[in-house]
Amino acid sequence: PGLGELVRTGLVYGSLIPSFLLSAPTALFGGSKRSVTNAGFSRWGDFGSAVAGLELEVSGEKNLWSHRPAVFVFNHQSAVDALIISRLLRKDFTGLAKSEMKANPLLGPVLSFADVVFIDRDKPGADAIQPAIEKLKAGISIAVAPEGRRSNGRRLGMFRRGAFNIAMQAGVPVIPIVIENASDSLPRSSLLIRGARI
Repeated sequence: PGLGELVRTGLVYGSLIPSFLLSAPTALFGGSKRSVTNAGFSRWGDFGSAVAGLELEVSGEKNLWSHRPAVFVFNHQSAVDALIISRLLRKDFTGLAKSEMKANPLLGPVLSFADVVFIDRDKPGADAIQPAIEKLKAGISIAVAPEGRRSNGRRLGMFRRGAFNIAMQAGVPVIPIVIENASDSLPRSSLLIRGARI
């Protein structure tokens, strides 16, 4: 790996926490925790994508805004998908994460602050998804990869039912987002981010 790829990768991941910290002054001027979160996701999506060298070509962008709240489902090829989703959705959304992520010393506090819904996979289905349903009823969209984990290559993995059950129970639409070429930037087998056209 080249030095450029190492620096790029460090800056992209290293910018997540500062993006939220730089957004914190919003609260000093009467902003809510949600406005800080919105600013943090937007800032990280913009800055991180630029540093990563991701050129996004978006078609159907109006569908990201026409029906909210919604459950946004996306195919999961790469760890840069979170960055791409942050850049696309920008505000009033959160994601789902397995409950074990809460204990991660770096990501756990940021995910908690961003109101990410932690799913306890040991709970029965209806109990596990209830926090996500409550979030949607409060007007916050959910972004989720129904495959559950990154796929190998460009083929879709098997979908899990959770995202669709959440949408049905909350009475909100499911809006698909198709991400192409994210694995060109950061394939599952790699740790280093490369620039790519997405």
